[in-house]
Amino acid sequence: MVALPGEIDTSNDHEVRDALTRALGDGTAVVVADGSGTSFCGSCGVAALLGAHRQAARAGSQLRVAASPVMRRVLELTGADHVLDTYPTIAAALAGRA
Repeated sequence: MVALPGEIDTSNDHEVRDALTRALGDGTAVVVADGSGTSFCGSCGVAALLGAHRQAARAGSQLRVAASPVMRRVLELTGADHVLDTYPTIAAALAGRA
């Protein structure tokens, strides 16, 4: 599991990318990005999640995103929810069920 910060913007998107890359790089089958406490996610945060999703797909892994209501809305508005596996809670993401 990778805990995402309360706000993801250009000041910390590289940290999000690095944390997700490290988590996916060790051969883990499923990585959960915990955005349940994220109250702001800029386009750079969405890009970081999409990049991690692509990395996971190439490695035969899966990225699941537990998204706060605010984060879910951003993913819906950008269309990223059609690509990312999003879940309303951490428990649902861990279980792989919406």
